[in-house]
Amino acid sequence: MASGAIFFALFLLIALPIGALFYGTFRTDSPGAPNVGYTLRNWATIYGTSVYLTSFLNTLTLSFTASTVSVAIGAVLAWIVARTNAPWRLRLAPLLVVPLMISTLVTTLAWVALAAPNAGFLNAILSALFGVRRVFNIYSFGGIVFILALHYAAFAFIAIYAALRTVDSALEEASYILGATPLSTSFRMTLPLIWPTLASTFLLIFIFVSENFAVPTMLGTPIHYHTLMHDVYKLMAIEPTSPPLAATAGTLLLSIAIIGTIWQRRIIARAAHYATIAGKGGNQRLADLGRWKPVATSILIFYLLLAVVIPYVALIFGSFMKFVTPRIRPQNFTLNNYERMLDSDYLRAVTNSLMLAGGGALVATLIYVLIAYLIKRSEGRTGKIADYIVMIPTVTPAMVLGVGFIWIYVSLPIPIYGTIWLLLLGYFVRFVGQGVRQSRAALVQISEELPEAARIAGATPFQVFRDIVVPLLRPATVTLWTVMFIMFFMEISITIMLYSPRTITLPVLLWTRMQSGFLTEAFALAVVEATVIFIVLLVADRLFGTLRATLVR
Repeated sequence: MASGAIFFALFLLIALPIGALFYGTFRTDSPGAPNVGYTLRNWATIYGTSVYLTSFLNTLTLSFTASTVSVAIGAVLAWIVARTNAPWRLRLAPLLVVPLMISTLVTTLAWVALAAPNAGFLNAILSALFGVRRVFNIYSFGGIVFILALHYAAFAFIAIYAALRTVDSALEEASYILGATPLSTSFRMTLPLIWPTLASTFLLIFIFVSENFAVPTMLGTPIHYHTLMHDVYKLMAIEPTSPPLAATAGTLLLSIAIIGTIWQRRIIARAAHYATIAGKGGNQRLADLGRWKPVATSILIFYLLLAVVIPYVALIFGSFMKFVTPRIRPQNFTLNNYERMLDSDYLRAVTNSLMLAGGGALVATLIYVLIAYLIKRSEGRTGKIADYIVMIPTVTPAMVLGVGFIWIYVSLPIPIYGTIWLLLLGYFVRFVGQGVRQSRAALVQISEELPEAARIAGATPFQVFRDIVVPLLRPATVTLWTVMFIMFFMEISITIMLYSPRTITLPVLLWTRMQSGFLTEAFALAVVEATVIFIVLLVADRLFGTLRATLVR
């Protein structure tokens, strides 16, 4: 009975904003406005106007290109770590997860400092050394793909690395016996065996890129390259606003996510046709790279330099400058950008982010574990339906979900709009699929004997969960909380739809300072955000092996 009530409440939390989103597409004005009627004009405008159709095609083109590059890079990294004898590969492997834990907004801002056409540090260095100007221009389609590929290649690496560790190498062994080289064997044997993983990973990244807000908007706006996420943001944030049109544009984004998810699930369902092992898995043979071993290790290091080290150093360097300039002189440096952090607006943003990421993520993590536990012990259709319900927000673009939240919570007589509670609710719904999925993976490791013995002894389901399940899941729960802390801390897409001056967060403040032209202040804010994430990751990995657990999962 209690589990049914929790599942129903969860259904309402997820279904109401999505239902309100579709409701808003038929309205003539903003939620709560007087004399609002019904219309089909929003659908005709979004689906029949060349401006929005161009944005739709741009979204598809960008998603396809970035996904292809991400999977290619991730596959190379995974093959080097899982199937070669490259030195230091196992020590570097956990670090390859780190780019996924850094906000694309922070990475983009860092590469603006590095590769802006007129003031980027790299262009300034090349100009000073060789007299060449504008070698790099991050404000381009290639620049957008570059940033997105650096980020999502880490996601592809995790998925493909897991697949390579479980594939039996008997066919590869036969290829080596016949005289094939490691590279030839990888293309002819290994690649076909992990094809379902490659395809499903491509589709997932395709969905993630299509809903990415920060990168295409920051780098695409100066060159008039607009995606659907930019259009939704513009319709909601720039006067004159049009929430009905934003809701309708959101349905276009939602269609991409739904089609991609259905296709991805069909690929996973057919993955059994590619199975070559049973039980624990087959033996693994490492390809001997010979004289190419240092090159393989260099590829891993080069990726980490591009994705983490160089951007972070550039942010630190730029954060001490008065303004962005290619002329590096002592008089251009200052501490004012960090002194501004003591202003009330800055302190409020940092405090709100830490509260949401610390306490909010902790509460959300415990509820995610409880939901996963209830789904696991539910019999029949109830558990299956609940399992599908929690995955809906995962495939719903965050900004689109935010638009739905606006439509529902402005209209309902619940006084949480504009408060920190609405942000917390939005974050909880946004990441419920990821949280429950990771919790279920951890629950598989717990035998049913202990919970069953507690139930026989008269313990209630809640007591079993509190006294048996939670203590046994403590390491996995801490790992999940770490991931949720980072996700909550760097979330911007749904936040920028729901925040108020009192509930502004660090990523939103970073975004507004950057949009207002205060780039060096934005650099300082980005350094603070990245440093907090690095500290949390370092502590969690030292105490609980969080990064390595991400690879093992």
